Amino acid sequence: MYVRLNNMQSKFVSDHQVDLLVPRVPTSYHDRTEHLSLVGIIRVLSDYYVESESKGFFTGRFRQENMRGFTVQENIVCSPRLHRKASERDGVLLHRISFASIGETSYTIAQDLLDPSSMEQLLHLEAKIVNVNPETRRPSKLPVWVTERFLNFCKRDSSSMLTKQEDIVPPSNAFKTLIRTRPSDMDSNFHVHFAEFYRFCTDCASEASLNGHYRYYEDDMCWFPVLETEVTFLGESPANVNLDVYSWQDTVHVQRIYFAIYLKNNRIFQASFLYSKEKSPIESVSKL
Repeated sequence: MYVRLNNMQSKFVSDHQVDLLVPRVPTSYHDRTEHLSLVGIIRVLSDYYVESESKGFFTGRFRQENMRGFTVQENIVCSPRLHRKASERDGVLLHRISFASIGETSYTIAQDLLDPSSMEQLLHLEAKIVNVNPETRRPSKLPVWVTERFLNFCKRDSSSMLTKQEDIVPPSNAFKTLIRTRPSDMDSNFHVHFAEFYRFCTDCASEASLNGHYRYYEDDMCWFPVLETEVTFLGESPANVNLDVYSWQDTVHVQRIYFAIYLKNNRIFQASFLYSKEKSPIESVSKL
């Protein structure tokens, strides 16, 4: 659900980039530790995205033309400082969304969160989104106005984090939990919102760590900032179904945690998260 964020200031606006100066992230995005968790980050970025579309970012026109986008891949690199930044009284952030690249039926966007006082990059996200026909649910060519506008667009930094992710299949000793999807998990396409898949993973990780399934991590995983994610969306899920969520740890790198989500026998989501080895301190949280 989109939450309108008040007191946002436009710093730069065009159809290919929007910069917004945003106030302290509302506590509704915080987790039970009062930090900005990965799930909170995904949700607030989703809301900043919608706000940027209302300011003129090109994907806002897709909604007007009854086009739909399906995120197929999303990678994030995140500073551990962001886990605490939202709890600070002066936790103002600069959000930047920008066009990155275009294909025949897909496009890539980037989102950044920066500290406006130092311009330190706190987060960088890249997402590949496929244009989907809402009736057939199949990939559809991008409209002519998009290709004409962006086909020869030269982005200053042409490097990309997005590469095809190898299949992530749970081993026989993977931790397993069951999730029941709810109507409140749905997006406007009446399928589980992509942010909920991150929640399914982080909840599974907390359950796995508290049950002693991981090496090194014994406390609730929500205390450990997620530093990197590599995610592939392979399918969709409706409401009121059971999903099997698997998690396991890399055999060499303890910080690398894998996830796979199945609807019946179909793998619809897979992810690799890199967790920090250091907990976010309790004293970093500012009490109101």
